[in-house]
Amino acid sequence: MRSRRGVIRVTLAALLALPLLALGTPPGARAQQSGLRPGGGTVRILLGSAPGSAADAVARAMAESLAGVLGQPVVMENAPGGGGVVAASRVMQSRRDGTTILSAVSGSLIGPMLDRSLPYEIGRDLIPVSQVTAAMAVFVVRASLPARTLAEYLAQAKASGEPQNFGNYGYGSSSHLQGLLLARSAGLAMDPVPYSGTTQLILDLTSGRLCCAFIDAGSAREFIRNGQLRPLAVTGPRRAPNLPEIPTFTELNIANFEPQIWQGMFLPSGTPDEIVTAVGRAMAEAITRPEASRVIRELDYESVGSSPAEFTAMIAHDAPIWRRIIEETGVRIK
Repeated sequence: MRSRRGVIRVTLAALLALPLLALGTPPGARAQQSGLRPGGGTVRILLGSAPGSAADAVARAMAESLAGVLGQPVVMENAPGGGGVVAASRVMQSRRDGTTILSAVSGSLIGPMLDRSLPYEIGRDLIPVSQVTAAMAVFVVRASLPARTLAEYLAQAKASGEPQNFGNYGYGSSSHLQGLLLARSAGLAMDPVPYSGTTQLILDLTSGRLCCAFIDAGSAREFIRNGQLRPLAVTGPRRAPNLPEIPTFTELNIANFEPQIWQGMFLPSGTPDEIVTAVGRAMAEAITRPEASRVIRELDYESVGSSPAEFTAMIAHDAPIWRRIIEETGVRIK
């Protein structure tokens, strides 16, 4: 029987050899050989929000699928509080052995830019491991408005001289920042109206209380199809797969709307590169498993499964844009 020390030595060797194993070993076998648990014990995925959200559903599905990849227990724990600070702090304080993972959404990139008192920063304190999902926000107007294109809406709104009430998910959210950015870009007077969820926001849109909003494409699709909302443009670097006929803001020559809405996985800074690589490979495989694929598809998100390098590059692209938007709109918490 091998000693525990021997097992750790073999596991690390397997982690370091992953690129070679990838040439001729089936995916399932690679996960078993690497172990992905150099420190041993149960793998934990922490999420900084309460149960019931879309992010919660994705994190739970990924935990189940990752357990199948690793052949060991993986649990998902909700750690709400402080706008994600509780979960991030627990991960930052954990051992650098790959067994404590943070599942976070794109707001975790924006938060420290808005509130400088937050004790974490992606890249400095948390290492990007894998982008799990991507989504585009769609700018919609209520169907009773005559505008059929974004240019028509902006021209009509400006000509009216009336402030435009736009729905958003709260001060400093991406939907709030994008609404303010659009107003600034077009020279419009727009009043933000915050909501805690999509249901009431859409109800107020369709009833006429609001003119418009940035909503994730999945949540808006049903209301677009039944004619209650009219989509005029989507954010992100490409068209939304579930709304392929709607142009991006970039195509319409309106800048700074490229960032995506995403959910991803992170490890604490200082985690060895070989462990980061191994966890990233396991995540990329887990996202292809039936449970994770089903949940992500039902939420109308895109499955990504990027490598640590790819996720890091995406964040490096988006971060300066969000920082510029925050500076231009003057939105700050502290």
